[in-house]
Amino acid sequence: MPDAKSISTKNHSIELVRIIACLLVIMAHSQIGIVENNAIVSGRLALSTSIADDVPLFLLVTGFFFFGRIKSDTDIITTFPYKAKSFLSRVYIPTIVYILISILYRYFTASTPLASIGDADWNYLGRFIFRLAPGDHLWYICTYMSFIFFFPMLAFVCQDEPGKNKLRRILLGIAIGGAVIGDVQYFFKMTMIDIDKFLWGYCTIFLIIGYELSLFVRNFDGKQKKLFVAGSVLYLIGFFIKFGLQNYMFTEYGYVNNRFRWLQCSPCFVTATGLFITVYALGTWIKQKSIPSRIINFVGSCTFAIYLFHMLVVSETGKWRGTLLEHLEGARTFFDAFAYYVSYSLAVFSITLVISIVFKYVVEIPVGKIFSRKAP
Repeated sequence: MPDAKSISTKNHSIELVRIIACLLVIMAHSQIGIVENNAIVSGRLALSTSIADDVPLFLLVTGFFFFGRIKSDTDIITTFPYKAKSFLSRVYIPTIVYILISILYRYFTASTPLASIGDADWNYLGRFIFRLAPGDHLWYICTYMSFIFFFPMLAFVCQDEPGKNKLRRILLGIAIGGAVIGDVQYFFKMTMIDIDKFLWGYCTIFLIIGYELSLFVRNFDGKQKKLFVAGSVLYLIGFFIKFGLQNYMFTEYGYVNNRFRWLQCSPCFVTATGLFITVYALGTWIKQKSIPSRIINFVGSCTFAIYLFHMLVVSETGKWRGTLLEHLEGARTFFDAFAYYVSYSLAVFSITLVISIVFKYVVEIPVGKIFSRKAP
């Protein structure tokens, strides 16, 4: 989500993580099936396994910054209104504007003309505002809204103080333990515990892990190689566990869209954390205020708008996506699948970046200025 800091003072390592997360989200919404002729296509499965860390990366980044202003319990009282105001101006209102643009765009480009503007999909707006169930990628905005609502409770335990650290890590351990138990029950086809029915469900666990990472990376200042190796090893361990579990579930039970493909599984805590650390470590090798870091910071500042608009671009480039797959012979090998995902996601990212830059200066910045004005 957008950060209040200016581009010049942003952490370009985190912005690099945002960019990678954004690319993975685009890949997730342009996936190709992992099964063909009743058999797993290993190359596609390998890429699909990596893509599943898309939203978890965003959640980790959110958690990394979310509690930065909280140094004691008294800070919660003053920070909560700031968080609510920031969400309203930087997330909620721009999302409403996007929804209106999306509704009008689909109305004017519909293959079958509608009788009047009143026949446009205004229910899309109603689902988001009144039901918090837009039915598409905007579910993340609704999840972010819940973080704001429960901010005082979450901030109470997310403080870098011995007692709070112990309490938070006990709660985190219990929540992750519940996720592991759920995975074991799923694996053996037993009645399952659904931890998403509790406050500390999967999304909240990723949020808290993100806060833990903000404390963890401080211990590796000037130790980029160790951080990179730690992240890479952690990621590979989680990746092969998820890859193996998905193969097993398909071979034994014929499950294609099993839980180990998505964020609602405990191995995803491992892969997302490992990928975050790896990309963050790579970012630390780029000098602060250098041209590459400035470019990363600027592009990173546009990722929220890219997240909003990328689905429109994906839907409008379906024919091109099909042609690309034909040229790559259906992306049946790992290298062809890799070429498909990278080339297509970069193309969508580039197109959406242009749209996002316009949206940033026409909507996001003006709305932010309105809310930052002090009363006379």
